[in-house]
Amino acid sequence: MAVLLAGTIPLLLALSRHPITRQSEASAHTVSRRSALSTFGAFGVSIFAVTGAPVAVRAAADSQKSRGLSEPQLKARLLADIVDARFMVTGKLSQDLYADTAKFTDEIDTYDMPNFIKGTGLLFDGERSEFKLIGDLEFADEGRTVRYRFDEILSFRIPLQPRSRVSGRVELKRGDDGLIQSYREFWDQSVPETLLNVVLDGFGVKRAAFT
Repeated sequence: MAVLLAGTIPLLLALSRHPITRQSEASAHTVSRRSALSTFGAFGVSIFAVTGAPVAVRAAADSQKSRGLSEPQLKARLLADIVDARFMVTGKLSQDLYADTAKFTDEIDTYDMPNFIKGTGLLFDGERSEFKLIGDLEFADEGRTVRYRFDEILSFRIPLQPRSRVSGRVELKRGDDGLIQSYREFWDQSVPETLLNVVLDGFGVKRAAFT
């Protein structure tokens, strides 16, 4: 246990002293929330050592993209992903709703759709994770912006199976063709707080739960 703590406490201190900034889109190395949290939450154990190497994600063909959907049509499709598939904890999203160049951004970094899908599926245990949609989807800017609030408990596929609660809102931006161009998460919690809760839950100090 001392060895595990030795690897996590210095990282937590570093996170609390130096804000984590997003890399530029031109950066060749993309680091997502999933990879950043796995590095910390695994207590020094690589997520790939637990789950194996990531598999390739097959993108939807351009001809299969769902362009020009009305607000009711897009709402129904998004609710299926958000509530039924719980894509924020499973990575199972409908790629035909998104442009191939869509960027996914959270409080840690920006990354592309394949990394979001692979990273989420590898890092989080969908069966043990919990997800709640708070309220309804909100359309704004003549349907070009979609917003919703969420509350989730993320269960990590790593030793000790720690969980961490994250709540906040998501904002989706659509292009002229109706495809989603960007996905942005805004957390209610700070990054250091979120990562600390992973450690506390893993060691049974503070269990993640909906209040």
